[in-house]
Amino acid sequence: MTGQPSPTGLVGTVERVAYANPETGYAVLRLQVANEREAVTAVGYFSSLSPGVTLRLSGFWTTHPARGAQFKAIAHEVCQPATLAGIEKYLGSGLIKGIGPTMARRIVARFKEATLDVLETDIRRLREVPGIGDKRAILIARAWEAQRAVKEVMLFLQSHGVSTHYAAKIYKQYGARAIQTVIENPYQLARDIYGIGFKTADAIAASLGLAPDADARLRAACAYALHAAADQGHCFLPEAKLVAEAQSLLGLPDASRLSAVAATLAAEGELVARVAAPPDAPPETHYHLPYLFYAEQHIARLLRGLRARPFVGLETRASQWLEAYMARQGLQLSDEQRQAALAAATQRILVITGGPGCGKTTALRAIVALLQALGARVALAAPTGRAAQRLSEVVGIEARTLHRLLAYDPGRGRFTHDSDYPLDADAVIVDEASMLDAPLAAALLKAIPARGRLLLAGDADQLPSVGPGRALGDIIASGVVPVCRLTQVFRQAEGSLIIQNAHRIRAGQFPKLIQPDGKTATDCYFVAAETPEAIQARLENIVARSLPKRFGYDPIADIQTLTPMNRGELGAAELNRRLQMALNPPRAGRPEVERLGRAFRVGDKVVQRVNNYAREVFNGDVGRIVGIQLEDQTLVVDYSGRAVTYDWADVNELAHGFALSVHKSQGSEYPAVVIVLHPQAFPALSRNLVYTALTRAKRTAVLLGAPRAIGLALRRIEAERRQTWLTTALREMVV
Repeated sequence: MTGQPSPTGLVGTVERVAYANPETGYAVLRLQVANEREAVTAVGYFSSLSPGVTLRLSGFWTTHPARGAQFKAIAHEVCQPATLAGIEKYLGSGLIKGIGPTMARRIVARFKEATLDVLETDIRRLREVPGIGDKRAILIARAWEAQRAVKEVMLFLQSHGVSTHYAAKIYKQYGARAIQTVIENPYQLARDIYGIGFKTADAIAASLGLAPDADARLRAACAYALHAAADQGHCFLPEAKLVAEAQSLLGLPDASRLSAVAATLAAEGELVARVAAPPDAPPETHYHLPYLFYAEQHIARLLRGLRARPFVGLETRASQWLEAYMARQGLQLSDEQRQAALAAATQRILVITGGPGCGKTTALRAIVALLQALGARVALAAPTGRAAQRLSEVVGIEARTLHRLLAYDPGRGRFTHDSDYPLDADAVIVDEASMLDAPLAAALLKAIPARGRLLLAGDADQLPSVGPGRALGDIIASGVVPVCRLTQVFRQAEGSLIIQNAHRIRAGQFPKLIQPDGKTATDCYFVAAETPEAIQARLENIVARSLPKRFGYDPIADIQTLTPMNRGELGAAELNRRLQMALNPPRAGRPEVERLGRAFRVGDKVVQRVNNYAREVFNGDVGRIVGIQLEDQTLVVDYSGRAVTYDWADVNELAHGFALSVHKSQGSEYPAVVIVLHPQAFPALSRNLVYTALTRAKRTAVLLGAPRAIGLALRRIEAERRQTWLTTALREMVV
């Protein structure tokens, strides 16, 4: 098979989708072709694909240096399955809710070549199939009708040159108005559909005839630039930066109108414009998304109110109780811990911050006991389920996630507890507060009762929140709120190289690197590997064999790989592909579902990629797939004992979790952590990132990669300073 001077044809049935890029539509397919003993590979840009579908391709045979012969398609036509085996595979692929592989076999056995005609013209005849009663027949009929509607959306998107992978998601979001909504405002897709960006929406707008310099396009670019900045953690953009980002999205040589467009959006309330006067610099306009502006404003106002009303007359009583508590417990609190406990008794707002081994857990236990002794009803919370579970274990009373504490109501799209309906608690203690983004911190503060206390505990040197803002860091930096710093490393923690190295990294010092030799006992190892290929090979060996053999770890449940990036040879996506194959390969008889080129199997570790308030799962939550129902088109994930069901259209909210970005690991601890470090990740490398990754390890940490990458990280405090307003707002309000 060699390259041809002119296009040739190829007809084949899709056996599986080996890879698919949802944004571009590019895919790698394995096709069964007549008279070919083995499946062949085809690559190109395709519309909706399901196993069993027959494709008529036009293109060229090429030779890939690593993968051999493959057909490069330049055009394609989707045909209905032509064989009984193809029809069976098509129906059993999960395309139609209510039909799995077994039911597909029965349907095809009953109707043979007429199967698809029966579904199209007389679907009531499905009752003739054994196992299909009235209820299931109605379910399948509705699913077939919905699939027709999704196909209309697919054809519409395809006619405008856009990938159709998100058609089901678009239809689920907008229902019967899907096509009309896209026609009226294609840029709405970039806001409402996870995974669709400005470029995809812009391509639809262009194909619908929207002029390149149309106001609607410029307005959408300004708004999207701010939403994209929020995804990077920023709460605002200076005008010059906003204009530059919008111009880059638009690809226009002239950006002169963008400042006026942004000002118009602010005048209409779509954005908030704030004039800032930086020291030694001329005033500049900062543009905020309204929800982020008001979040930071509410935080500053509510913190000021708590700070202004400390409790009076409790110092002596609290001090006497602490002395008795230490005597009862046989415990000696450090001066820092004791001061933190006394401050918690007398202040309405307090921050406790400290690194690993500095006794934050012991201080929190004493504080809870003290507040309860003072008659306070104490509520404990943390941003993630894992952090809440750990807080419950160490303190001894129930802790909840913040979303459960505040009672998020997905129907109303807001928290039940707020300033009108505050929490029924006298003191609220939130651990892992470095994970609080601006909107969540604002919601928390609104729910604190007028006579209540709030204590935020966290490590300010960790990475800031995944969401926009850096609430804990900004509150501490303002100097407005009382802060207790725990700095003394306790003797029992001094023997841990994980803790020693964490404090060295935080101080900008190179960590002590000990290579595993089978003789030296430590909890922190370094494995050298200079190239990405060497790192990949050694990672698989460490996770699948070395750590389980030496320490008895479960390679999936106990060991977590962390990497600075999501993309590239050492990004989470590629490492997940390799680790999945090493730890949970395909097995005969075990169901799996393929979505966007990724195969999800029972037993896979997965991570939630986006907040889903209806399911109460949030960005960074890690679970295990415990069930895949092909007929019902559902996938079930166990999150620490809580089963969550996903429809097929929502599976793209999940990614594999064998390897996580360091950001995704915040708030979690793992028995063993393997941290991948290489200069290739330079844009993401920072001191905070390596410190955060190392402090995720409870018992064993392995640094894997090049020492040079550690040096690069130590020289950068943050990869990119976030644009936030909270510190300034706090200081201005106090003045």
